[in-house]
This record gives sequence, structure tokens and C-alpha cells, in this order.
Amino acid sequence: IATNTTLDQSSVPPGARQQGGLSGAPLTRRSTEVIKTLRARTALPIIASGGVMTGADAREKIDAGASLVQIYTGFVYSGPALIRDITRALAA
Repeated sequence: IATNTTLDQSSVPPGARQQGGLSGAPLTRRSTEVIKTLRARTALPIIASGGVMTGADAREKIDAGASLVQIYTGFVYSGPALIRDITRALAA
């Protein structure tokens, strides 16, 4: 499983920073970078986790080399509509 939460809060405005790990949108770009790096180094299946908030995010993870996509925070915020969005994005 590639990525999950991060302690890096550089993508969060200073007034909104918090203690502990961040999940969701702050992970989107970095998660994709990690997936690309792992894919270049291994043939093992990669599960993308972290920063999957839209169907486009899921498509980006698959295009970067993920075999599967795990959703959590995106599902909490968007509900079942996210699954429909992901399904449509991957089918396109």
C-alpha cells in the first residue's frame, strides 16, 4: 500500500495546521509521485491509498502504476457518489 497519511503540512495554510497526520486532498500529488517511484522499482502490485478524492484522482493513480485504489477520506466526504465517479473515470 503506497502512502496513507503524512506529517508534511506544507500544503496546508499556516493557520489551519494541526497535530498528527493529514489524509485526503493534501496527499494527492505526493501519493502519485510515490506510486510512480515504486512502479519504476518493482513489479509487485501497488495499492494507491491517500488523496483519492475524485474519479480523476483514481485515474491518475492507475496511470501512475497502481494496480488497485483504496478510498477512505474521499468516501467519508463524498459518500457513494465517489464510487460512481471513480467507476466512470476508469471506464472512460
